Amino acid sequence: MLRPEVRHVLGVAFPHTDAGTSLDAELERSFLRLAYSVGRLSRSGESAAGYFAVLRQEVRDAVQRLQSRYDVGESVHIVFTSLLVSDMTRLNEATDAAANEGDPSVLTSVARQIAIETLRREIALQEPDALESQAQDSQPFGVPWDFYGRTQAPGGRTACDSESHHRPM
Repeated sequence: MLRPEVRHVLGVAFPHTDAGTSLDAELERSFLRLAYSVGRLSRSGESAAGYFAVLRQEVRDAVQRLQSRYDVGESVHIVFTSLLVSDMTRLNEATDAAANEGDPSVLTSVARQIAIETLRREIALQEPDALESQAQDSQPFGVPWDFYGRTQAPGGRTACDSESHHRPM
C-alpha cells in the first residue's frame, strides 16, 4: 500500500478572548469540525494535521479538555503562544474601542486577525513546506478554513519512487 503523497494542513483561529458559557458551544463546534475533518481525511488514507489557535490560556485549557474528552490525540495541535507586544497593544486598543462604541465586534475582528497571524506563524514553523491555498473550492468539505495548505506527507511517496529506473542493456 502506498503512503499518502500529500499532507493536508487545516487551521482554525478562535478569535474570542474568553471562554464563557455563551461561547462554549461555539468553541466546541469549531474544535469538533476541525477534529472530525482531520480524522475523516486520515481514515480515507490521506495524511492530515489540524491546528487550533487560541489567544488566552483559559481558552487553551478549555480546548485541551475537549481534546481529551473526544480522544483526539495529537491529530489536532493547540496553538497558544505568548502574544507579541504589538498584538497585546492592538487587543487593548480594540477593547477600548469596543467599549466606547458599544460594539464588541470590533474586538472580535482584531482578535481574529491576531489569531490568524499566530496560526500562520505556528504552521510555518511546524509545516515549513505547506503551501496555503486561497481557493475556497479546493478546501476540504467546503469549509472556509482560516488556513488550508498542502505539503508532502512525512514518509510520503514521491514521483521518483513510483518510476522504474532501469537502464537499457
